[in-house]
Amino acid sequence: MNDSAFDRVQTRRAGAPVVAVAFAAVICGAGCGASDKKTTDVKPPQGVLPEVLNHEDCREAGGKTDALDTNSDGKPDIRRYFDSAGHEVCRIADVNHDGKPDLYEYFDASGAVRRREYCYDDTGVVNAIEYYEGGKLVRRELDLSGRHRIDTWDWFDPSAPVDAKTGRPSHPVRRERDTSGDGHVDQWWTWNGNQVSIAFDKNGDGNPDPSSAIAFGGDSGVGAGPPPPGSSPPPSASIPASPAVSDGGLR
Repeated sequence: MNDSAFDRVQTRRAGAPVVAVAFAAVICGAGCGASDKKTTDVKPPQGVLPEVLNHEDCREAGGKTDALDTNSDGKPDIRRYFDSAGHEVCRIADVNHDGKPDLYEYFDASGAVRRREYCYDDTGVVNAIEYYEGGKLVRRELDLSGRHRIDTWDWFDPSAPVDAKTGRPSHPVRRERDTSGDGHVDQWWTWNGNQVSIAFDKNGDGNPDPSSAIAFGGDSGVGAGPPPPGSSPPPSASIPASPAVSDGGLR
């Protein structure tokens, strides 16, 4: 799924007409994600970055389930799960209508989104997880390498303006990346307005090398030349096109 298609995961879900169909018609037998184990949105200890993409089950809500057809093709592409009190707990959406889930959404007691999981390619597993507080995006975990583990961590300012189409800020405030897959962060991205600075750990000591930092955007003109491979950020630094793209394939 490319960047624009990823953004349409939210806009098409929010804007499409919702027509209920028989519950017996289901989207598919298996969801994306290697595990259906129930998880909670507990924050990792300070300084510890999780590497496992844990899929949260979206079936045992204790109440009714609705199967919905958003494109009137006679096939359900959204399933909504409610608790015994009638509150929606989670939903599963097949955005591209290929019979497989692309988006999982989870809601708190007030009805605000608390978590989103995305399958943005055809691997059948969760590639990105977003965490929300009070309905505001605060953190995101990504698998950009296709190794089926987290290698990119984003943090967001919940008070930042959001894009009207996606409901998310245009970029994080900071990002950490493990581009080598050895379990150690080796890139640090920091945003200052439209300018992003990237520092690298090239000597393997676990810290940014002082002379390695490059910057893009803004009015500084820094970083005008070609960046090192795997470091060049497109404008908005959002979601990657696919795990097959280069390490810098972010928007």
